[in-house]
Amino acid sequence: MTGVLTDAGWRPGRDAGDAAMLAVLVTVTVGAELFPAAERALREFHGLTVRPAPTGGREVAAIGSVVDPREARHDIASLNRLAGSLGARLFPFGRTDTDAPLAVDEHGRLLMLGPGGPWLLGETVSDGLTLLAHGIAPVRLRPPRRHHPLPGGAHDLGAAVRAALVAVYVLHSTGVFGARALHLRATTLRGIGVVAVDEEFPLRPGALEDNAGPLAEAMTARVEAAGARPGSCELTLTVSAPPGTEGPASTVTCAVTVGGETGGPALILAAGLSATVGATAKALDACAAALADWAASPAA
Repeated sequence: MTGVLTDAGWRPGRDAGDAAMLAVLVTVTVGAELFPAAERALREFHGLTVRPAPTGGREVAAIGSVVDPREARHDIASLNRLAGSLGARLFPFGRTDTDAPLAVDEHGRLLMLGPGGPWLLGETVSDGLTLLAHGIAPVRLRPPRRHHPLPGGAHDLGAAVRAALVAVYVLHSTGVFGARALHLRATTLRGIGVVAVDEEFPLRPGALEDNAGPLAEAMTARVEAAGARPGSCELTLTVSAPPGTEGPASTVTCAVTVGGETGGPALILAAGLSATVGATAKALDACAAALADWAASPAA
């Protein structure tokens, strides 16, 4: 499908040279930060006007684009905010025919800041420009969130603790992080909903399954000491990254909720936008698959 690129003047080994570097210099002076992946991409593609494929869009409207970082320099503030959420630097790359700014990230991916937020056009700039021109649907970048319904009683704190400990094991075994505590938030279901308990319960040394009984007992006692009962509360047990965790993994959480007024017991795996790429994304996919298999098993 690279025909649209060759029609625009691209060829293997193309280097726009001084023209590309002048455009980069202008863009850097208004707040952009150049990095190797962006420089390589701009040297190869700067100055191209990619027309929509004559056959039209395959899945969505075919859209053309202009590769020139100066075309997106007025969107640097928005791109910098997106970069902060992604945990990866972005450099302005150009603009689409629909007036959406394009950017390349540190991983060499092509992104578009368009209607509804950020979109991933391609894992490479070549793929992104080509798929855009052929009307292949882009991928909307959203913070990962996986919801797994759980069997069992709606107010079973013991079952919630066991599910949370499974999450601790899966997060550790897939290389996301090694949790050291479960956080309990108990909210009463009567009236406006008062938070009765909001605190952490450290995991004890030894096998995880040996923690289940003592943790459930300690949490029950704490809820009752606050003047409530586990059966009259919405209980959320959260497994979060321990202090000192850095990068995308620090945004990952896994929560087990029981006792809510809507829906049954559920396990929710979530993370920030930065976890959509790289090693954390792969680990998160493995974690989600393992949790889904467990939630669907008779032993859950």
